[in-house]
Amino acid sequence: MVAALHDAEEAFVVLRLRDDDFELVHANRAFARRTGFDPRFDQPLPGARVYADPDHRSAIVARLRTGKRCQLRLPLTLEGRPRTVHSVFFPLKPPYYAGLLRELAPEQQMVQVFRSLERVKEALDRAPAEFYAAVLTSALESVPGADAGSLWILQGDRFVCTAQVGHTPELINFSVSFETELRWYGQGEAAMRQGTPRIITRRTIEAINSETEIASLNSERPLQANLLIPIVRKGEVYGTFNLDSVRNENAFTIESIEAGRLFAEEILGFLETERREQRLRGRLGLLERIVEINRIARRARSQGQLYLETLTALRRYIGSSHVTVFLLEEDGQVLRVVASTTPDLTAGMRIPRDRGASWIAIEERRAVHIHDIYKDPRVFHFGERRRGPVALLAAPLIDGSGEVVGVISANSRPHQGFGEGELAFFEASAEAIGMATERLKALGEATRRAEAYRKLIVLSTEIEVLENPDEIAERALRTILELTPFEAGVFYTLKGGKRLEPDVLVGDYPSRFPRIYEDHPVHLGEGLVGSTIAGRKGGAVHDYRDYPGALEPFVKIGTRSVLVEPLWVKGVPYGGLALLTFGQPAAPPAEARYLVQLTARRIERAFERIGHLTTLKEAREAMFRAFGVALERRDYETRGHTERVAQLSTRLARALGLRGGELEAVRWGAYLHDIGKLAIPDRILLKEGPLDEDEWALMREHTEIGFQMLEPIPFLPRSTRNIVRFHHERWDGSGYPRGLAGTEIPLEARLFAVVDVFDALANERPYKKSWAPREVARELRELSGRHLDPVIVDRFLQLKRPLRRG
Repeated sequence: MVAALHDAEEAFVVLRLRDDDFELVHANRAFARRTGFDPRFDQPLPGARVYADPDHRSAIVARLRTGKRCQLRLPLTLEGRPRTVHSVFFPLKPPYYAGLLRELAPEQQMVQVFRSLERVKEALDRAPAEFYAAVLTSALESVPGADAGSLWILQGDRFVCTAQVGHTPELINFSVSFETELRWYGQGEAAMRQGTPRIITRRTIEAINSETEIASLNSERPLQANLLIPIVRKGEVYGTFNLDSVRNENAFTIESIEAGRLFAEEILGFLETERREQRLRGRLGLLERIVEINRIARRARSQGQLYLETLTALRRYIGSSHVTVFLLEEDGQVLRVVASTTPDLTAGMRIPRDRGASWIAIEERRAVHIHDIYKDPRVFHFGERRRGPVALLAAPLIDGSGEVVGVISANSRPHQGFGEGELAFFEASAEAIGMATERLKALGEATRRAEAYRKLIVLSTEIEVLENPDEIAERALRTILELTPFEAGVFYTLKGGKRLEPDVLVGDYPSRFPRIYEDHPVHLGEGLVGSTIAGRKGGAVHDYRDYPGALEPFVKIGTRSVLVEPLWVKGVPYGGLALLTFGQPAAPPAEARYLVQLTARRIERAFERIGHLTTLKEAREAMFRAFGVALERRDYETRGHTERVAQLSTRLARALGLRGGELEAVRWGAYLHDIGKLAIPDRILLKEGPLDEDEWALMREHTEIGFQMLEPIPFLPRSTRNIVRFHHERWDGSGYPRGLAGTEIPLEARLFAVVDVFDALANERPYKKSWAPREVARELRELSGRHLDPVIVDRFLQLKRPLRRG
């Protein structure tokens, strides 16, 4: 059979297996003519001479070892040109095998290409890296002349190697610039964008290798030829498809280009699908982010929470380095920073109109996208200039009524900029923040209103139990200042029917403010305060400097906004409340004035109540005084005893630290201390001689009788009843009615006992003359520690004044 095939037109060879390789030991004339090799049994030809690729040789060995007839399609150089050869091997006597090699016709080669493409299509549902590897492997099996290759995908402005076969593994993920890839391509950018293939050979490759590192990375073996097919659609470059030959400079032909283009089209289709999916994922991601930002906006319960959480989300989703929220103030003339991630923009900072790109967004009512803030003169810069271009987004915050309430701005990181997705998300975020700002503003106003009324209720409760007008006014003014933008409050009272004096000042005001009234008194009917109180109708001015009746001293100290509410009690002017700012005018909401009016009316009612209470107290005081005077008349006490002990007891109580109602209780006790004597018969009370034992026992009962008489009176303090009951107790326990000693005796009873003894000694009675002051002092010291509390006696004697008067 070998002899019969020697002259056949088709190439014929005999192979001999040797370990993991093979060698050619015979070939017919057709093989020798077309390949240039003429192996013989005595001069075998190594398989590597014919099939340089070790992978191809391994494939042949693996098939031969099965011992069965097999078919392979392998590249082979015939007559100096790469061809795809269909080889049929069948076993002879081991270890020999015969092979018939038939060159595929162009149409047969394309059939092979299409079969490879079918395998490529089966890989479409795989991950990108797996698909690219499958395409490259299939291309090397069917593109004439290709025995290595790589795929480079354009990502941003760099080409990244995503698949390789026959090159060093370090090539994967290696990237080069667009300019470097253009030099490798060598035909110019216009040709690349048209998708024009190009073939270069070893000499050109070596020249490019001297300029870049691509060639040295491409293969462990020097490249002999490269076929590059740009992957392009309508002028947009997606990547480059590189097929290489490491054996033959003339490896690639027109057929190689046509076959390679088919694989490049498959890669293009896959990339377009990937990009569509990426855009879809991007849109879905954008939708999810928009839903999230709206969820944040709906969930926020305060403007502070809204801005903090939305700024955090914006920084995360759009990759912004700085985000700031501004709100319009002062009739739309100023932008105030309310929240910012920018260190140079602190909360409260104000940006005047027409200063910065944010005002453009407000005026045009649309988002503004500036690609480089350092090249746009409209941008107002804060802080240090950063290296590289920085983009800016600014979008107006528009509430539900269509009114612009503020603006949000964001800066990109250097060189990054903002894409369409970021811009869309930013605009959606601005819309959500604008609507939420309106909602939270309304919620905040409702909360503030509720808090204001709560504080007014608390204030009403507090002043209901207060009896000092100044204290009532101070509590009221402090509450009002908490609820309004004013800085200071003043409570004026009308003195002498004409002059208005500031009795209470609270808040922050210039140190010279109180002294102005000393040098420039304000009278009823004069100036804003005087005329407002006289007219019994509240008044307010935004800027006191523009008020026609402004008083010069108040203008000079910086008085700006003023709100005055008159106080009238029982139909006559009593005074008024004034709220002021200094330095800057205030713009209080309409409800602020209403709150002040409510407070003023509540104060008027409190003052009327105090007036009624004062009248009632005066009537009570007069009644108790009358009781005391009546008792002293019945008991033949010296005229004025009741008034004297009441005054002295009050002075001594104050010296001992008693205050307010405690002093009143002591004074009432002094008036009523002997009220129990009303129940003592005249025969005992008015007896001129000494009392017998029974009479004295009855006399001592007047303290308990007096206590029982007063006990049913609910408003009478216990301290008052204690004086009535225990003023005859003695420090040493020898007194009555209960024989209490030391501090067991209530303080008020101990101090009254000192005063009662003093008045008895220092003043004339029907049965004795008055003592000299020194004698009185000596007697008090004698009684100290026995009859009287020694500490109280010492404190009483330190007063001195009673002794001089006594």
